[in-house]
Amino acid sequence: MGRRRRFSQHFLKSREVAEFIVGLVPPGLDVLEVGPGRGALTIPLAEKSRVVYAIEIDRGLAEELRRAAPPNVVVIVGDALEVEWPPAQYFVSNVPYEITSPLLLKLARHRLPAVVTVQKEVADRLAAEPGTEEYGRLTVAVRCHYDVEVVRVLPPHAFSPPPKVYSAVVRLTPRPPCIEDFEGFQRFTAALFSARRKTLRRLKLADSEKRIFQLSLEEIVELYKRTRGP
Repeated sequence: MGRRRRFSQHFLKSREVAEFIVGLVPPGLDVLEVGPGRGALTIPLAEKSRVVYAIEIDRGLAEELRRAAPPNVVVIVGDALEVEWPPAQYFVSNVPYEITSPLLLKLARHRLPAVVTVQKEVADRLAAEPGTEEYGRLTVAVRCHYDVEVVRVLPPHAFSPPPKVYSAVVRLTPRPPCIEDFEGFQRFTAALFSARRKTLRRLKLADSEKRIFQLSLEEIVELYKRTRGP
C-alpha cells in the first residue's frame, strides 16, 4: 500500500543512517521502538538488543514486520500514545510527524534514555535557549527531564517518501526531574507560554520586565513553586 498518509510516515531508507542511529544505542538492553515502519531500525536493533518492543499503528506494516523480524522482536499493534508501554531500558523512534509533541511528552513521563529522529525544527526547539524564538513549552517540558543533544542533521532523501524538511537525530539523556508534579507543571507552562511575549509584571507574577520566553527552566520552576504557595 506504500505510505499511509494518515499516519504521517516517512520511512528511513538510508542504511548508513540506520547504522548510525543504532550505533547510539547501548547493547544488551530491552528497547522500545515507536513507529518501526518497515523495520529499518528494528532489524539492526534486534541484533544488539535483548528484546525490541515495536509499537506500530498500521496493521499491514505490523504483519510485514512480524514476518521479517527475528524472534526477539515483539510487535505491538496500536497507538503509541494510547497503549501502555512495556517495560524497557531505552527508547528509539523515527517519530511520526503528527504525534511529535504528545509522544515526546509521554516519553518525558517515562524518563527513558532515548534516541529520536524528529523534524529539524522540533530539534531546534528541544535544544533552544531562553530568549530565542524556538524556546517554548516543549523545550521546557523535555528539558525538565533530559539533557538534549542534537547529534546529526538528516537530508530529506534519507527517507521515503522524502519529507519537505530536514530532520535531526536527537539524543535524550535523563537528568533529575526539575519538578515532582510534572502534570501540574505542564498545565502551568501551557498557560504561561500562551502569553510568551508578556512581561512578568504585566501578568502580575513578579516585579520584572522579563518576558515569559526569556525565563530559564530554573526561573520557571521557581515561579511555579511560588504560585502554588506554601
